[in-house]
Amino acid sequence: MKSRLIICHHCSERNCVRRHGKARSGLQRYFCSNCKRTFQINYIYQGHEGKILRQVESMYDEGKTRAEICRNLGVNPVVVDRYLYLISMESDAY
Repeated sequence: MKSRLIICHHCSERNCVRRHGKARSGLQRYFCSNCKRTFQINYIYQGHEGKILRQVESMYDEGKTRAEICRNLGVNPVVVDRYLYLISMESDAY
């Protein structure tokens, strides 16, 4: 039986990741000894997924409202507000 090699979500390192217990939800957690951060492969709540920022950004660029983004992605409005704030800070930096 082959075990799959887990890649860190934060630094993309392969060789420094080890198992790090289970979350309250029962899902496996992992720890990266390179960047000293923990992560999960799967999340129950979509607001913690790494791709959510890009999804919020693309939906916002399409002209969708905050409420529509929340409904489509199944996340809390506070999460959408936080990502919209990060997007605005990114655009102000340029």
